[in-house]
Amino acid sequence: MCGRYNLIPDADAFMDAFEITRGIERLPDTPAYNISPSSGGRTTLVPIVRMHDNQRELALVRWPLIPFWAKGRPVSYHTANAKAETLAEKPAYRRAWRRSRCLIPASGYYEWRRWSEHELKQPYHICMTDRSVFAFAGLWETSEPGAGDAVESCTIVTTTPNSRLKDIHPRMPLILPRDGHQDWLDGSMEAAARCIKPFPDAAIQAYPISTYVNNPNHDSPQCIEPIDVLHSKPRNA
Repeated sequence: MCGRYNLIPDADAFMDAFEITRGIERLPDTPAYNISPSSGGRTTLVPIVRMHDNQRELALVRWPLIPFWAKGRPVSYHTANAKAETLAEKPAYRRAWRRSRCLIPASGYYEWRRWSEHELKQPYHICMTDRSVFAFAGLWETSEPGAGDAVESCTIVTTTPNSRLKDIHPRMPLILPRDGHQDWLDGSMEAAARCIKPFPDAAIQAYPISTYVNNPNHDSPQCIEPIDVLHSKPRNA
């Protein structure tokens, strides 16, 4: 799954990666080291790239997804992530899978590995080997409340992990190569389905970090600083 991630913006790299022509004024300009889904009274807005009038638009939407039929209210089950294998079946996602796919920009994400039943989970930071910005495959949706403004929201699509990450977690976010961005955004469902595969091992690195990141209120470079960890088992890094 992907329940936390970070986005460390660089305007030039961002524009190069996502070819945005609308909503440029929404370009993020402040690092966000520990993005977590909306919870309780806190609403998390995240940037997404979507198609609007045949142009790529940058928008800010709520995370996680609120289904179109939920009348603008969060549902009782987990919608921060959506399994790629069931997008066409689940009522919360099947409309968005057909008509409103998006890119969710990121610089890295976090996953937790439990070494044994008696140990605390070890957090890992997972990012590109060159530290470049990349795109999660996402879905976005509009939900109309009984009164007030419509709520736009998103979810991150997940898939099976590559061999570098499989020992850390049984799922990974669906990361799209640049040549797959357009197929995901506005290609047919068949073209989008061809994008569903683990990202290549060689392009990704994973390294252990401090449990400082466990607190979603912590938002600083310390979240991504590597640490040394000694275990009886070999470390996947």
